[in-house]
Amino acid sequence: MDDDESKVGNSNNEAHVEITSFNEALVRPIAPKTKKKRAFKKKNPAMGDTAFLRKRTANLLSITKQNSDNKEGALGGGMKVDRKTFHFLMDAWAFSGEIDAVEQASGLLSRMEELASWGNFNIEPDVRSYTKMINAISRSTAPSAGDEADAIFAKMEELYQTGSNRAARPNTYTYTAVIEAHAHSGARGSAKRAAEWCERMIDAYEPSPHNENKESSVRPTARAFNAAISAYAKSGEEGAAARAERLFDRMEELYETGVEEAKPNAFNFNSLITAWANCCEEGSAQRAEEILERMEYLYKQGDEKCKPTTISFNAVIDAYAKSGDEYAAQKAEEVLRHMEDLYGSGQNLDARPNVRSFNSVINAWAKSRNEEAAWKAQDMLDLMEKLYAKGNKEVRPDVHSFCTVINAWARSQQHGKAERALNLFREMKQLHEAGNKHLRPNTVAANAVMNACAYTSGDVHEQNRAVEIAHTILKELEQSPYGKPDQVTYGTFLKVCANQMPDCSTRNQVISVVFKKCQKTGQVGNFILQQLKAMASEETYMMLLGRGIHEDIQIADLPSEWWCNVVENRWRRRGN
Repeated sequence: MDDDESKVGNSNNEAHVEITSFNEALVRPIAPKTKKKRAFKKKNPAMGDTAFLRKRTANLLSITKQNSDNKEGALGGGMKVDRKTFHFLMDAWAFSGEIDAVEQASGLLSRMEELASWGNFNIEPDVRSYTKMINAISRSTAPSAGDEADAIFAKMEELYQTGSNRAARPNTYTYTAVIEAHAHSGARGSAKRAAEWCERMIDAYEPSPHNENKESSVRPTARAFNAAISAYAKSGEEGAAARAERLFDRMEELYETGVEEAKPNAFNFNSLITAWANCCEEGSAQRAEEILERMEYLYKQGDEKCKPTTISFNAVIDAYAKSGDEYAAQKAEEVLRHMEDLYGSGQNLDARPNVRSFNSVINAWAKSRNEEAAWKAQDMLDLMEKLYAKGNKEVRPDVHSFCTVINAWARSQQHGKAERALNLFREMKQLHEAGNKHLRPNTVAANAVMNACAYTSGDVHEQNRAVEIAHTILKELEQSPYGKPDQVTYGTFLKVCANQMPDCSTRNQVISVVFKKCQKTGQVGNFILQQLKAMASEETYMMLLGRGIHEDIQIADLPSEWWCNVVENRWRRRGN
């Protein structure tokens, strides 16, 4: 575990160049930044070579096996073995990402304890040994990580308090590792338990009737609190954002009483903004923006550690996109324009808009009830393409950009929206074939066009054109290397037929053809059954399913080969 917090922001000595417009600002070249590797990775080659790590671990365990007669630490072939030898490998396992990382680190710790029991006290585990073990558990992100970390911590306390191992006394990094283990586990109630550990950390620092230790080795840190705040942000629990803010307030109280390590920084502010962005409660987006404004104020007062970055602004834009507020899209675009202004004027070169900034604003417009929402979303995409063409790689449109604009047209009441959706899909294909790997068309994009066709309104000519476009997209997708039709594709095509074709024998023939395609490809899901029941005649329904239209049929009642390739619930995330 690192001893210090990561630095916020980057120094930049580039001379200021006057920028005359937002668009010009966004194509300013980024000043080159020096890439710094973490020191421990340079010193620990095992972190980058799993085969080497496994070999070294096996060798160490082999030469230290049942060496009870050796009290001097030279174990096996004259090789010097001490705590650092074990710590070297435990660190590597913690960062390896291997499925058996915890098991391997635990084996090393157990061997240290075993050797110490034989009298090799230069190998006896200390606070760093146990903390590294907790860190490995934390990085596993297993649902049980919090409980496992608690057990290690309890063991450390017992060893210290009984005098069995005074070097095992938990310190700041131990508490932080336990808090992160709970936070990373994602288990139910993990955010609350991480917050409770923050309070335990404070109790261990503050002298109290229950804590007579005047010179504590524990000091609450911004990193520890950030883990708990982030856990609340990800929890999805009701009231999580308010609880995260109470933790943030607790940090500030500690800092004001002299705990310098608890001083809130940009990471803490960003996590709190994200907590409000994710909670989707009334007024949450406004609260997220207020926190951002506070960051800006502190930065202007000279506090570099609170400097807002692109991440900070994007979180607020995302908060508005998720909020559903009446003026959310306008507010989201205002935040983007503010970013442009800060970056273009040189006031904050760490606030440069990127593709996520634009995509979030496009998403806000796509969800907006504004009559001009589709046009606004299209304008944002057009601006992205213009800036990218001028050399700004940060705002290169991706599949998500195009799909969101297509969905904006699908949700709109604009005439000709199916044609516009088709044109965007065609543009994606052309750009991809011209070499843009980030615009590879896929099934989701095709389904979005199909959805625009399903909800087209207008005269007979426009309705017929919508059916024609939907059929074209279906045929293209069936022959495409980019993806194949799924139940959303077929179900949405049925919805196109239901909305754009009169109830007649031709429509029933189309229904039969589409349903047979679903059968053949294993895509008869609940969405298909719903569409079939809504639009098929009783005779057609009976012919296709062998059941009456009023019977309650689930996909499990059908032959498994009919639905073997269905991924249920996907359509709910994509459809209107």
